[in-house]
Amino acid sequence: MSNVSSRSSAALKALSVLFLLALVAAVPLTLSGFHTGVATRIAIFALFGIAFNIVFGAGGMPSLGHAAFFGVGGYLVAIGTLRYDLGFVSVFVLALLLGGLLGALVGALTLRTNAVYLLLLTLAVGQAVWGLAFQQVRWTGGDNGLAGISRDLLPIGGANAATFYWAVLAIVTVFGTLVWWFQRSPAGVAIVAHRESPSRLAALGYRVGSYRIAAFAVSGAVAAIAGVLYALLNRFVGPENVAWQTSAEVMVFAIAGGATYFAGPIVGALLLVSLETWVSGFTNRWLTILGLTYIFTMLFLPQGVLGLVDDLVRRRRSRQRDAERLLVAAAPPGPQVHNEEVPS
Repeated sequence: MSNVSSRSSAALKALSVLFLLALVAAVPLTLSGFHTGVATRIAIFALFGIAFNIVFGAGGMPSLGHAAFFGVGGYLVAIGTLRYDLGFVSVFVLALLLGGLLGALVGALTLRTNAVYLLLLTLAVGQAVWGLAFQQVRWTGGDNGLAGISRDLLPIGGANAATFYWAVLAIVTVFGTLVWWFQRSPAGVAIVAHRESPSRLAALGYRVGSYRIAAFAVSGAVAAIAGVLYALLNRFVGPENVAWQTSAEVMVFAIAGGATYFAGPIVGALLLVSLETWVSGFTNRWLTILGLTYIFTMLFLPQGVLGLVDDLVRRRRSRQRDAERLLVAAAPPGPQVHNEEVPS
């Protein structure tokens, strides 16, 4: 009976995911070109947040240097297409390799650090990459960045906002699914165990350092893909793509949505990018609003939006179980059957 219920629950979840994907895919058919562009940005930052959450939410390792991976992907697509005429496959493979190598390097550098020290060291690495992007004018264009990136790099999707959105959505879905599988693999489970207790993980014979490096490597590779898509969206990449503010923004995405949930960064990106788009119509002080949002989240929603929803659902189920127990206890006893002995 339990196997049947578990199978029906899994089928219901699969159908729900397919319904949501169909709903999201229909965005260009119902919204304007501007709002389709906003939806494309949400999808890209959702992938960036999923990549970041491999280290932060799953691994319990705070980082303020993930903009380095994100920006490296953007600069790679700019330099590769504008100067070397690289194709779709070459750019994406190089982005995965370079982002993964940089992530592994950062993971190796931070093996002996935790908590605030890890945060500061990743911030230093991110700022070092920002400094290179700012100073290497010959390659990166310096403060002016690199413009003129063509969306024709994608086999399909470069023609207009709608087709580009669908191409981005397909790529985000593929890499998001791969990250979902990775987090449920033995390596992904070990990374979650690292979040709970690195000392116990080491006592069980696991090489804790190897899993930390693997978490940063996979996170960096996927973040670089998000950076490639973001550069294609804006047709531009500059030092702001690797600035620490971008790292802080993706961290707030994860926290606001629920860092311990896989879909947390997706919800956070949806809420905060929508908020940024709305606030930008009134003021250019977005970083101030972002900071206030972070403070509000930490004070009133420490588990994020999904944590709040999960808590409300559990309370409702608990009340329902309590009500059922009370009904059973208050129900009158059934008729008693007396078995009379038949004399032999």
